[in-house]
Amino acid sequence: MRPSSAPPMLLAFLAIALLCAMDAAIKLGAQTHAIITVTFMRYAAGVLFALPLLRFGKVSFSRDALQGHAVRGLVIAAAAYLFFYGLWAIPIAEAIAISFIAPLLVPLIARVLLGERMRAINVAACFIGFGGVLMTVTGHADVPTPNRTEGIAAVFVSAVLYALSIVLLRQRATRDDPQVISILAAAFPALYTAPFALFAAPLPTSGTLPLFGLMGALGTSGTLLLAFAYARAEAQKLVVLEYTALGWGALFGWWLFSEHVRPEVVLGGGIVAGACLMVAWSGRRKAVAV
Repeated sequence: MRPSSAPPMLLAFLAIALLCAMDAAIKLGAQTHAIITVTFMRYAAGVLFALPLLRFGKVSFSRDALQGHAVRGLVIAAAAYLFFYGLWAIPIAEAIAISFIAPLLVPLIARVLLGERMRAINVAACFIGFGGVLMTVTGHADVPTPNRTEGIAAVFVSAVLYALSIVLLRQRATRDDPQVISILAAAFPALYTAPFALFAAPLPTSGTLPLFGLMGALGTSGTLLLAFAYARAEAQKLVVLEYTALGWGALFGWWLFSEHVRPEVVLGGGIVAGACLMVAWSGRRKAVAV
């Protein structure tokens, strides 16, 4: 079955699974390598797997596109580094639950940068979402770690930066081809992190290259499947599948790292997901009314 003919719901479901598997691979890599090295290798491998996209369509890298994605790439690199640090410091499911706050921050940032009108329901959802994040980080981890507080803060700041990258993407999505966006979204973060990764120890060895290649393959495949899904179905229909990431994160965390999911993580993640769905369904009702 080709991706272009598969049901969008199935594509989105598989995409989320692949991206969560990438998170698990990143956590594995972070056990033996510096976070900056993992960040660089993830995007360097992503570039290699994205290059074949140049074969599809007429792709050109304009000066305007390079300048725009250079800025967005810096935001992506910072967001990725902080999120990967969080994956290393706290359980995967907990990091994913906190990151759910990102969609709620997009309207606020779009208001500041793009002048988009922010509805009251977005403000209410932000407050509810923050409450969910607070619920997520309450309680005590099964195995206390000295970096837990820093990990939680890193994931939260990463979510803010990720929301900023989405707003910046809106500025480019109507100007650039998807292939250009996919390649530059990996190329610039790799470029920015390369100098720091070169001085980090230990450097990747031939034995660890398959793991880093797996990160790039999983990330590129997951992103492409999401693109196919969202091209063929309304976002409101697919958004609920984004929250299956909590289940996948819990599964991979338990399987690979013996992580246990606290009830607060499930409840907090559910609150944040509910706030996001509230905004999505409100937007759908408004569109139908118009």
